[in-house]
Amino acid sequence: MEHSVKLANLPKRVVFPERLKERVHYDPARGEFLFRGFMTKCTYDELAALDDDADYRRALEQLFVLTSEEVAPRASSRSAAAIALVALAAVVLAAAIVWNVVHQRRDAGNSVPMTTVSTAS
Repeated sequence: MEHSVKLANLPKRVVFPERLKERVHYDPARGEFLFRGFMTKCTYDELAALDDDADYRRALEQLFVLTSEEVAPRASSRSAAAIALVALAAVVLAAAIVWNVVHQRRDAGNSVPMTTVSTAS
């Protein structure tokens, strides 16, 4: 997958390493810095060492984060659904406990006291 970020100008000193020519490039007409595939930390460090320009570094960091999402995607809606399901289960459990306690007290209050009388002397 190819990722791109906006970069108004590529610093003049930046010359991409030959081994990365097919994976990284800059499109001056569109003002886009592009990277294909997953960017390793080693590749990031190699590209970062090419220039200290703040805009270039910021764009490179954005590309690094974008390519990392391929390997470690953000929490999906499944995670949110699982959290909602657990929360719902907790509410149902709490309601069942409260209902049980209330009914036990009510039943205890309705019982008739029993006394045993002995007629034996």
